[in-house]
Amino acid sequence: MLIPKYHIYLEYAEPDKSGVRFNISQEELNRTFATPFNAGQPFWFAGRLLSPIKTSKVVLFWSYETADKLKLPDQENIVAVKDKKYLIESIIKGKVQGAYICTEKFLETPEKPTISTQSVEASLENTRRRIFVVSGTDNAMKQAITGSLTKLLLSPVIIHEEPCLGRKIIEHFSDYNDVKFAVVLLSPDDYTYAKADPFTKSKLKPRQDVIFLLGFLLGKLGRGNILVFFREYKNFEIPIDFEGIKFTAFDDRDSWKLALIRELTNNGYMVDGKRILK
Repeated sequence: MLIPKYHIYLEYAEPDKSGVRFNISQEELNRTFATPFNAGQPFWFAGRLLSPIKTSKVVLFWSYETADKLKLPDQENIVAVKDKKYLIESIIKGKVQGAYICTEKFLETPEKPTISTQSVEASLENTRRRIFVVSGTDNAMKQAITGSLTKLLLSPVIIHEEPCLGRKIIEHFSDYNDVKFAVVLLSPDDYTYAKADPFTKSKLKPRQDVIFLLGFLLGKLGRGNILVFFREYKNFEIPIDFEGIKFTAFDDRDSWKLALIRELTNNGYMVDGKRILK
């Protein structure tokens, strides 16, 4: 089944903060942009925390193809084009095959919210910096964690869903120098077994790219700034040889929420635990 990719075109009061964010899921579009924007709250866009009242224009569009497969009338790729106003005008006029406008579906009103500058500044002051989230294929686990972080007025940065703009995943970590804490989610995604053993002796393990990012973040942030949750599952083997890393079971009793609150508090985040314990 084809899954739509969503894209955000934004014009901002400060031109250097305008631009386009490509290839995000509907869940991420709602969580990081539409929901806070409709509520008149600050939202994250291209690595910056922005204010709705400084937003002059928003256009949302979707496609089944990834953005790098969409072409302008002159056959230029829409990701590579420098004139973003020309890009969005072409899409609005239906000149980009496979791209469709969906602004009204997600935004309550195309006009910018009428909220006071004072209330936005207060929201910006109370909104903490971002938190890395690394996950495998367990979407329910990812959504539970990101939802809890959002309730705590934190902004989860799901590494695999962030726009890389043609760079390798490690190369764009420079965009997130403000992020000082990471939550890594280990789920039983892959079967592995020794070359000489039959498949019946295979064990479930996390995806290799998740383990790689765990090691990378260990070196980047330090072991005291990483919390690992793992899904409790039969025959699931987790890499417990990461010295000093906190491994916590993601259980059905929600005790993982207490661990999340405790570690965030220990790392200097002011959080209200009641928000996610309700």
